[in-house]
Amino acid sequence: MKNRSGLSWSVWEVFRNALLIGIIFLLSGGVILIVSDVEGSVIAKMLWSGIYAIAALVTFQSSRAMFHSMRRTPGFILLAVLCLLSVLWTSHRGVTIPYAIAFFGSTLVAYLMATKVEPIPLLQMVAVAILVLLSVNFVLMLPNVKANLSSGIRYEGIFPQPNMLGRVSGLGVILFLVLLFSGAFSRFWGCIGVVMGGLLILSCESMTSGLALMFAFAVFFLRKWIARPVGTGHLAVVAWFVLCLGGLIWVYGAAIIEFLFGMLGRSTSMTGRTGLWTGVWDAILKKPVLGYGYSGFWSGERILTKQLLDDAGWSTESAHNGLFDIALHLGFVGVFIFVVAIGRSLMTGLKHSFGTNSTLAVILLSVLCYLIILGATESAYMMRNSINWVLIVVCSIYLRRLHDGEFSDEGMVDEAGIEA
Repeated sequence: MKNRSGLSWSVWEVFRNALLIGIIFLLSGGVILIVSDVEGSVIAKMLWSGIYAIAALVTFQSSRAMFHSMRRTPGFILLAVLCLLSVLWTSHRGVTIPYAIAFFGSTLVAYLMATKVEPIPLLQMVAVAILVLLSVNFVLMLPNVKANLSSGIRYEGIFPQPNMLGRVSGLGVILFLVLLFSGAFSRFWGCIGVVMGGLLILSCESMTSGLALMFAFAVFFLRKWIARPVGTGHLAVVAWFVLCLGGLIWVYGAAIIEFLFGMLGRSTSMTGRTGLWTGVWDAILKKPVLGYGYSGFWSGERILTKQLLDDAGWSTESAHNGLFDIALHLGFVGVFIFVVAIGRSLMTGLKHSFGTNSTLAVILLSVLCYLIILGATESAYMMRNSINWVLIVVCSIYLRRLHDGEFSDEGMVDEAGIEA
């Protein structure tokens, strides 16, 4: 009986981990391998509906632990609820209803993962899923590897846009690096993942992903290099970052921008983004409080968006800036909730990363930094069916649980923690 019980638990663990890796693979963009039209495909809708239905069922069964996670990190679930409520004022109800439900489901999955799975095992599963996805894109690139790596040709792999490939490649590389340096991932597969991800970033020429990756790893490497706590509390850490990074940017900002953009063959107009942002800002000011509803602006304000895109001189269906996107979705109310939630997570991560010897905190902070920096020139926040949003929520919850003493440095739950 004892052996049977042990075998049953082992089989369940394998099944659960495989299921999680599969879901993470889909969230990372793997669903594109199954269907090309992700938004309109019946198969894709059935997949996501099934995943979110299971998530709702497990949430109901684990209501106590889930409620505890939501109470301590309420900002993200509040944004998800606000998206559902935006059906009342959206500019396009037919789009907002399914997209808001999908975003709520994505947020629910994030809370479930952070509540029921320990940090390092979950990050390892994310790394495995992304490794598979990067392998597919890398193999497809091999027949024309020289052409794809040459300047002026942006490789997009299985994704509809090169920047999407850049985001997932950068995420994979930062995960492989921090887990490798922490001894939590296979050296062989980790090094292969870093090489593949690096080459894919070069091939798709995603400048934002590259810069976000360099900054995130710099945070991780710097803390590992210092090898001891720096100051105490939030104030010392923030002051240190402001002096070291903010001061340099303030003095040499223009020169740094010109150099980086010139080196990468890009203009300081951010590839046309500055013109787009001017029009987006004007649109935000027309409905500043609650915005146009989740995903309601680009499909529901045809006259306004046509004028905006004509002035910008190119076509898009996003603001190419995370905070601008939130403002279009939910106005300044949504921006305020997000900034407070993510700011709290960053402060907690900085305090534990630089004020203690917690390796787990440094790993979580590095991944969170990468995801946040992406939002400077990409629509990287509040994305439905996206690993980016799931990891933003997951890392924030883990940092809060670490702050509350539920995790040891290896990411194990203490006896005082809530049973997942």
